[in-house]
Amino acid sequence: KGVDDTLRETTAHIKQGGSLKIIERLMTHDEQKASSQIEVFLEGKGSNAQVLSRSVARDSSFQLFKANLVGREESLGHVECDAIIMDQARIQSIPQLAAEDAEAILTHEAAIGKIAGEQLVKLMSLGLTEQEAVDTILEGFLK
Repeated sequence: KGVDDTLRETTAHIKQGGSLKIIERLMTHDEQKASSQIEVFLEGKGSNAQVLSRSVARDSSFQLFKANLVGREESLGHVECDAIIMDQARIQSIPQLAAEDAEAILTHEAAIGKIAGEQLVKLMSLGLTEQEAVDTILEGFLK
């Protein structure tokens, strides 16, 4: 089940031609709190970075995802955060982009939602219990 609280801080400086890919997968439950704070500075021509987060918050847990991409040169950066929220959990997703060069291309996507009812119905019609269907959906989402 994991730790009760976590703070993950990551700072990266990507130089010319450098590349970085960060993939985060996270599930919180009960009263757990998880915070991810990522800063990536694209400082060299042709540098690129991708920050991907997939998370599930259950029960009364709390998650904060904050990613900041700073394009200081001709560069390419993308932040993507997809989260499933359940029960009385809370999630904050804060993608931030800062272009300091006209040749920096930075994008972000963020989505927080619940499990779709039709997904549960489909799996339950195949013989799974509701809990088995939820577990299957969450396992697939976090892969």
